[in-house]
Parts: sequence; structure tokens; C-alpha cells
Amino acid sequence: MFQGFRELLAAKGRTLLIVLTVGMITLMVTFLSSLAGGLSYQSVSALKYRLDSVAGADSALVLTEAGAAPSWSSSQLTDEQLAAVERQGGRPLRIARDRVDADPVIYLSDPTVAPGTAVANAPLVASHPTVNPGGHPLSTRQADRDIFLDHMPVIRISEQDATTLARANVAAVLDHPGAPIPGTTQLPGSQRWEASSSYQGEQMSLNLMITLLYVISGLVLGAFFMVWTMQRLRGVSISSALGASRRVLAADSLGQAVAVLALGILGGVAVTVAAASVMGGALPIELSAQSTVKPMLILLACGLAGAALSLRPVLTTSPRAALANA
Repeated sequence: MFQGFRELLAAKGRTLLIVLTVGMITLMVTFLSSLAGGLSYQSVSALKYRLDSVAGADSALVLTEAGAAPSWSSSQLTDEQLAAVERQGGRPLRIARDRVDADPVIYLSDPTVAPGTAVANAPLVASHPTVNPGGHPLSTRQADRDIFLDHMPVIRISEQDATTLARANVAAVLDHPGAPIPGTTQLPGSQRWEASSSYQGEQMSLNLMITLLYVISGLVLGAFFMVWTMQRLRGVSISSALGASRRVLAADSLGQAVAVLALGILGGVAVTVAAASVMGGALPIELSAQSTVKPMLILLACGLAGAALSLRPVLTTSPRAALANA
């Protein structure tokens, strides 16, 4: 691998160009992935808390049957349907849009909240010691972590207090998917988050862009390494003519690619983390292994795949022909 690293140091401009290219691709992918994670949290973190943390990961969300796109905002389970849910061990889930002064909020029923109290996000608790859903004052206390639904802060109240909410949407939660209930649909697993209309639109568009970036990055990196290999073919040919084995030549080329990819990918992730810390208050950005480590590994795989495809001229070089053309 000595020859590959020596070429990187000798061609500083070319090395800087490809490192910056890899870094920019990594920045775009990781930043979009982090933005998708942040928007997802703003859209369905309240549902994830209520369904995963309270009811369990195997729970199912029961909504009024509404064609291909059931939503919590259009769900109105009847008393008969709620009774059928309760016979299967489920609980009602009441959700209502409201305002606290001029701020839009969502009230959500939660069996872990005691009657007479409301669990709210930190900014609301700081300014409102009490809230009045349904005309009944409830004392507020701060949640362990701020949660949202459809980009609005959520206030969790007891199931008893939730029955006084005006114009509440009524859904239900089953600990496990159960027997069909006429006029309803059950959403298990990740389908539960599709009950939020904002989640569906945002994640579909952002994930499409991220997928296209992965495809483009694979093509760009493959083309870069193909051109790079062709430009360094003379030096590789001389090494081959002097007795270097094909395995050594392949390791040299792949080692060079790994060095370039590592510099670019780590640099792109570093910029994403710095940007997230600066703009975290203005944009819903969430850094996680899903938004940083996963794109890093995919981009590294794309780059190595491109580098591996570009090795064909190296592996098929005839030492005698290489020495004649050197």
C-alpha cells in the first residue's frame, strides 16, 4: 500500500478534490437523514411513547376504517367499537387539538397519568402551572422528554379527564393485534406511525431523496475511482512488471480507496454534527446511529464497490505488456 499512499501525497489537488466530493455527498446524506429523523420525532414521538413505551412494541392502533389512508385525525370509534376493543383488553385513545392561550397543542389520553394532572413539555409547564381542557383546570408537571404529534406539543392527561374533551378524535390501543372489529382497521408495527398524515408525506419524500443520493453517490464514487485507476495504471503496470502480485496490487488500490473514503466520510459527518449543534434550535435535527453510522457504512460500501469494479484493468494487466507500455 506504500505506492497508493505515495500517490495520494504526490497528487494533493486530485486527492483534495475526491475527498471533498466524498465529504459533500456524506454531508448531504447524513444531514437529510438527521432531518428525516427530527421530522419523524416532531410528527409521531407522542404516538411512539403511548404505543411503544406504555402499551408495548407489539401493540396495535385501532382506527375508524377510512379506505387506504386511515388517520387519527379522522377516527371516531363508536361506543360499540370501544366496547369490542375493551373486551380484547384494549383501551381508548382520545386525541384533541386545542390551544393554550395562543399556542396550538394536542391533548392525548394516557393511562399512566393521574386524574387532575397534565404532563406537558417543558416550555409550556414553565409558563402555565395549570391548563383547562374541557373547562376543568389541571395542574401541569414537566414530562421527562418533550413529545409532539403532527408538529404540535402534546399534553398528556388521564383517560378520565380526556372524556371531557370537546371534539376529540377517538381511537384505541390493543396490546397485541386482535380479532377484527367491524368498521375499524388495526395498524401494527411501523404502520402505526402512518396514522399521522404529516409523517407519511415527509418521510416518503425525504426517504426518496436519500435513496436517490445513495444511488448517485455510488455512481459518482465508482466513476471517480475508475478514472483514478486509469490515471495511475502506468505506475501499477511497472509494479506488476517488476513482480508485484495481483493480490498486492488489489490491496494497494483498495487501501488507497479506503483512505480517501475514510477522510471524506468522517469529514462530512463532522460537518453534519457541527451544523446540527448550531442549527438544532431552528431545524428539527436528530442525530443518531440511524442518521450517521448507517449512511457512513452505506457510503463506504458504495465507494469500495466502485473501487473494486475499477480494479479490472489492474488485475488483467500483463506484466510483459505493462513493461512494454511503461
